Amino acid sequence: MANDMGQSFGWDGEIDAVENEFELMEPGEYWATVENVERQQFNGSDKMCACPIAKVNVRLDNGRVLSDRLFLNSKSAWKITQFFVSIGMRAVDAPKEQKLKMDWVGAVGRRCKIKVGTHEYKDKTYNEISEWMKPEAQVVAPQQHVYGNANPEPVSPAMQGMINQTFQNAQAAQNGGF
Repeated sequence: MANDMGQSFGWDGEIDAVENEFELMEPGEYWATVENVERQQFNGSDKMCACPIAKVNVRLDNGRVLSDRLFLNSKSAWKITQFFVSIGMRAVDAPKEQKLKMDWVGAVGRRCKIKVGTHEYKDKTYNEISEWMKPEAQVVAPQQHVYGNANPEPVSPAMQGMINQTFQNAQAAQNGGF
């Protein structure tokens, strides 16, 4: 599959004016792979204190990319749990009292099934991840989780090293991050 990287523009250049050609996807269930996790910060609001955000980007099997923002706050612990169950890093039947270690580096490359819905913002409709779905069946092996009909491709040691280094650099830049 060819990867269109676009063309760089100069600051004083001219461009062809182009309308956004974004097309909504049909709401439904889709298979996806966690492409990356970006570390962000939420400054707080009247309803939630300041906290880190994990912006999770997934690539659907149809090539589209969607994002979900997981607020690292006790008010949204249910959604964080839903995410880690969906990607097979927490057992569906894990006891409630069992703590969940949020392994964001390990999440990259994992397969999951998501429910795609829509939301309205400023009179426009956008796709969103409305649910991180539970796997139908889960078989857990050391260092690898496989469920349903998902076949995650193993990450090479060199690629895993690059992923780990990227997250270590990001964490060091944020002086502690999450």
